[in-house]
Amino acid sequence: MVVAVASAALLAGGWAAASAFRSPSQIASDAAAPLPSAITAPVEQGILAETLTVQGEVRAGEQTSTSLAAPGEGGVAVVTDAPVAVGSQVSAGQVLLEINAQPVFALPGAFPFFRDLRTGDTGRDVEQLQHALTAAGYSTTADGIFGPETERSLTSLYADHGYNVPMEAATAAEESSATTQTAPPPSQDPAAPSNPATPGVQPVPVAPGTPVAPTAGKMRAVARSSSFVVTSALPAAVVAAPGVGSLPDDAAVVFAKGYPIASATVIAATAAQLEVGFEAKATIAGTEVPLVLQNIGAADEEGLVPITFVTADFGDPGTPPIPDSTVGEKPVLVVTRSVVATDALLVPSRAVASRGSSRYVLRQDSEGDFLEVPVKELGELNGLSAIEVLKDAKLKPGDRVRVQ
Repeated sequence: MVVAVASAALLAGGWAAASAFRSPSQIASDAAAPLPSAITAPVEQGILAETLTVQGEVRAGEQTSTSLAAPGEGGVAVVTDAPVAVGSQVSAGQVLLEINAQPVFALPGAFPFFRDLRTGDTGRDVEQLQHALTAAGYSTTADGIFGPETERSLTSLYADHGYNVPMEAATAAEESSATTQTAPPPSQDPAAPSNPATPGVQPVPVAPGTPVAPTAGKMRAVARSSSFVVTSALPAAVVAAPGVGSLPDDAAVVFAKGYPIASATVIAATAAQLEVGFEAKATIAGTEVPLVLQNIGAADEEGLVPITFVTADFGDPGTPPIPDSTVGEKPVLVVTRSVVATDALLVPSRAVASRGSSRYVLRQDSEGDFLEVPVKELGELNGLSAIEVLKDAKLKPGDRVRVQ
């Protein structure tokens, strides 16, 4: 029994000594790093293009400024209402402001009205008013003569917005002229009385020197020049306008034609890489808006160059315009400088291997093995390659390829 125990102890000590002893090669093998696992990357599909990213700003379109004239009644001119919010679109005949409780209408035209217009006036300004009334929805013959039709249209413009058209009494000379033009010719019968009378009733003679009661003057509508703000095209967006309160001496309404634009300022070196017509995109008001570079300006004293973009393919119903409400926002503009490939499979350039003149990638299957897929490299940009699969090989977005 003692011998058996001693033998067991001897065997155990020998095993421990053997397990504790390792050769230098074993130690080096244990200290070596494990074999690296394969590095893979996903296959994507899209456009391979060189882009520039700049900080932009949404601005109103082409701007024009029209001065506001205070009513000629004397006293203080006060804006009593401002129903149009800045950034809103206004159309022909819309009320922009109230000054001293009187409306100021937006009208299309080539020049501001420089005088008040009334019945009997003629000229290019009358014709412009007639065209503007028609644009506002009140069909008026544009003959350059302020007559009853023009007066009716003007009166309707005011009435439809809840206002009374300004009125004034015609002068005696104007009434006399109107009477002369409209009165029937005198009778050729010398026996006929000079004044019409009721049949069977003799006219009452009037003694010389008897005073005659004055008749009320005829009232007529007036198109006051201060009642209109004229801009070259409507509808247009209001970029600036005075608010309720006293009217400043230099008060004006600023319009912008067309839809807003996106602008940016870049250094001259960046501008040199751009060309008019380059495509861009920006996320504005939560929507991705396609843009096109419209203009590259001249560098200022600091070497900064202004560039402007407009909505691309605006006539396409599927292309969203830049909303007027986003004027002042500062989106990031991504400008496409050059396109290597469109709608192509994209992989890291290091995933494309060579064998002579042929190219291939290694696609990982569901078991973790790699299968060779022959491809054509369409182009490379910034470490990314666009490829085309050759023959009947299979490779799709989402597959993983081995990166060399």
